[in-house]
Amino acid sequence: MRSSKPIIVSMGEPSGISSEIIIKAWLKRNLYKIPPFILVDDLRKLNQVNRFFNLKANFQAITKDNNINEIFSRSIPVIDLKANIDFNPGKPNPTNSKYVLKSITEAFEFVHMQKSSGMLTLPVCKTTLKKAKFNFNGQTEYLSYLASKKNKKKYSEIMILSTTKPADKGKNLVVGLITTHIPLKKIHKLIDQKIIYEKIIAFRNSLSTIWKIKSPKIGITSLNPHAGEEGLIGTEEKEIIKPILKKCTKNQIKIIGPLSSDSCFHKSTREKFDGILCFYHDQGLIPVKTLDFNHSINITGGLPFLRVSPDHGPAFDIAKENVASLESLIASFNFLRERF
Repeated sequence: MRSSKPIIVSMGEPSGISSEIIIKAWLKRNLYKIPPFILVDDLRKLNQVNRFFNLKANFQAITKDNNINEIFSRSIPVIDLKANIDFNPGKPNPTNSKYVLKSITEAFEFVHMQKSSGMLTLPVCKTTLKKAKFNFNGQTEYLSYLASKKNKKKYSEIMILSTTKPADKGKNLVVGLITTHIPLKKIHKLIDQKIIYEKIIAFRNSLSTIWKIKSPKIGITSLNPHAGEEGLIGTEEKEIIKPILKKCTKNQIKIIGPLSSDSCFHKSTREKFDGILCFYHDQGLIPVKTLDFNHSINITGGLPFLRVSPDHGPAFDIAKENVASLESLIASFNFLRERF
């Protein structure tokens, strides 16, 4: 049964393509079956974007979540931040970062109070946020912090990426990441058996709760080329990964590995798994984006609510060109719609 609750959407980076794509998605809401949503954003800036691209959308500031379906049929419902942000395409302003974070926080509060069926976050600029002393690797970790603080419980969040229309027409590739936005040279220092096991559990639970797979089959990549070649090209597989996999098997977790990451994403191999757990960002994102550059999506697992995001950044280089693709955003909405 479809939920009557709207999706809550955070505004993303004001100088990128976020406002453009969310307004265009609403304008094509009937064509793409976009479910009702509420946008936490700055109304002044939205009107500027609307005029800049001559989009002719309507907005309605709301203070309550009543009659959203009816409002959505004629206007975009907006929780107005009243930040007086100027739309300056392609030129991020660190002073706007506090409003970007306020948008995420207010969207979180909305979903925490169970006023929405799920959360969709539009792309942010990590560099700009860092200049404003944002001490998290990304929105995934920030939302986990907010949930943990609110519920006084530690959550083991996991960043998950998925294709929705893979080019080889095979099974969708769903990858979980053990580490996220960190330098490559630091990865080996952050990988230990405790972290790996936590992420395996978080990935398994996410496949069960979000994808509704009763007993998911997981593949896990190796850290080193050729799965370490029995210690010739690295010892992490023998000393760290394999002992954890034995523990998983003992605990009836279906997991196979370590898999050589130069071949495990192929169509015929990924048919064997419901998801593949990767050790670092590019190890997982390169195959996902190669298979499905325009339609892949970002999902956060391990939290008490479902958060989805388009799998791309703010795209400053095309922010004033009126050419931003809606495909990943539409895929994100579809993913949420299919689960509620």
